[in-house]
Amino acid sequence: MPPAIINLVAAQSDTGKTTVIEKLLPELKARGFRVAALKGNLHHHDLDLPGKDSWRFSKAGAEIAGFTTADNSFFLHGKAINGNGTDAVAAFLQDLDLILIEGDKKSSNPKIEIVRSDLNPTPLSPEGTVAIFSDLKNLKTNLPVVDLHNPTKQADFIIEHFLSKERDLTMCGEKLTHFDISGRPRMVDVSAKEQSLREASACGEITMAIETLELVKSGRMAKGDVLAVAQVAAVMAVKETSRLIPMAHPLGISGVEVDFKLIEKPEPKIEIRVRVKLTGQTGVEMEALTGVSIAALTIYDMCKAIDKKMVIKNIRLMEKRGGRSGHYRREHD
Repeated sequence: MPPAIINLVAAQSDTGKTTVIEKLLPELKARGFRVAALKGNLHHHDLDLPGKDSWRFSKAGAEIAGFTTADNSFFLHGKAINGNGTDAVAAFLQDLDLILIEGDKKSSNPKIEIVRSDLNPTPLSPEGTVAIFSDLKNLKTNLPVVDLHNPTKQADFIIEHFLSKERDLTMCGEKLTHFDISGRPRMVDVSAKEQSLREASACGEITMAIETLELVKSGRMAKGDVLAVAQVAAVMAVKETSRLIPMAHPLGISGVEVDFKLIEKPEPKIEIRVRVKLTGQTGVEMEALTGVSIAALTIYDMCKAIDKKMVIKNIRLMEKRGGRSGHYRREHD
C-alpha cells in the first residue's frame, strides 16, 4: 500500500511546523512506522541552485541527482515526469508508511493545521483540513483539536486516522476512499486534483478450440468479422465504464487502442490488449480492464454457437502512468 501523505500547514510562517514534525518523528518511529519528512512547494533549495554539482548533473540529463555522505546518508532531487513532485516522491517511497510535508496549503493531500494563540489564533482551515494542532483550549471548530505541545497525542491521532487498519474508511487521502467515515459508499471527490496525463493498459485472453481460432482468423465465422466487432465493443466499453462500475467517474477519454494477438500453440487463444489515455484528474485503469473484459465477452458471444468451452481468463492491469501513485508496470506478463 502506498504511504499516507499529510501536509502540516499554517496561516503564516514561523508557527512551529518544523518543530511539530521534529517531535512527531521519534514518536512514530518508536511505534514501528517508517516516515519521510519533506519541505513542501519550495521555490528553490541548495541542491539545485545554479552552479552546484547536482544542478550540473541535472542539466546534463540525469533523471535523479544528489549526493551521498561518509555516514551513509544521501540526498536526492529530480524532476517529476508526470504529475507533481509529491506524486513522484510518493512513488519513490512506496515502502514507507507515512510522508509528512511541511507547508503547501494548496496541496490536495489531507492537511493538519497549526494554530497558535500568540500568532494565528483564527484557523485558516484550507480545503482538505482534517484536524488542528493548537494550544488554544476553547477553539471554535468542527474539526478534531489535538494539543500542540503533546506529540504523543498527535501521533495517536495520525496513527488512528491514517495508519491503522481502519484508515481506509476514514480520512486517508485517496486510499480506498470509496467509503465515507460512516462506512457508506461514495464517489471520491477529485475536484481539487490537478489535471495530468494518465495512461493504462490491460490484457486478457480467451482460449478456444483450434478450429474456432481458424474460423476467427479467416473471417469465416457465421456472425461476421469477430475481431472487428470486438474492437468496437472494447472502445464502447471504455467510454461506458462509469455506467457499469458504480463509483467510477465519467471521463473524457482522449484515446483507445485495441490489439489482438492470435496464438495457436501451446494453447489456442486470442490475447486482447487495451490501452487508454486521457488528460484528467483520475486514472483509467478500470476503463482499460473493462475494455478487455467486454472484448472477450464479445468474442465469446460471436463464437459460442460452435464452441461453448471457450474460457475467458487472466484479465490484468499491465501498466499505468500518471497520478499520485506514479508509474506501475507488471513485472510478469
